[in-house]
Amino acid sequence: MELTQATVNDLLAQLGSGHGYMYLPSDLDPQALTDLLAGRYGAPRTLVLDGFTDPTVDDSSGVALLVPFEDRAVKMRAWAYGDQWVGAGTARDAEGVERPVLVVARREVPEPLAVAPGEAEDVDWMERLIRITGWTQPAQRPDVDWAEVESRLGTALPSDYKRMVETFGVGAFDAYLDLSQEPHTGPGDRVVVQA
Repeated sequence: MELTQATVNDLLAQLGSGHGYMYLPSDLDPQALTDLLAGRYGAPRTLVLDGFTDPTVDDSSGVALLVPFEDRAVKMRAWAYGDQWVGAGTARDAEGVERPVLVVARREVPEPLAVAPGEAEDVDWMERLIRITGWTQPAQRPDVDWAEVESRLGTALPSDYKRMVETFGVGAFDAYLDLSQEPHTGPGDRVVVQA
């Protein structure tokens, strides 16, 4: 099976928008599938590696993707995309043979906090972002020296951005907004502000 974005589109369409999974041909490169999905959905979260499930995996991080495989998942990567989880990796089939898999599951997306017209200034955007992402971990970068960062950049940074970096640390939102460590110019001269 040749893997292209069109092939991935077809496979995802076969699975539909609810819960579904499929074992793929054994000659398919699971890393190539993961790379194509990462190009579409951003950096994945690893749920299972070498048969060991991350003990922090729960409803907010894609555990529904593991249900069809019980304890047979060997490696599973996950992406949150709207109201759906998408997973790819390898799992043992009924005969115990490790094969590439693609899986989707419904994802509960919390309703964003309502914003009344004209009240946008009073909305706590970070609380909305934390709720939408299901973030439950402690602050990842509470130690950032913002005075030093702003001095190097030659400009003040928005307080919401600072809270986002302090809360989430290094990472990316759907491969669109990068939260990194040092200022630099990214591909296409897109400036990526990093703390």
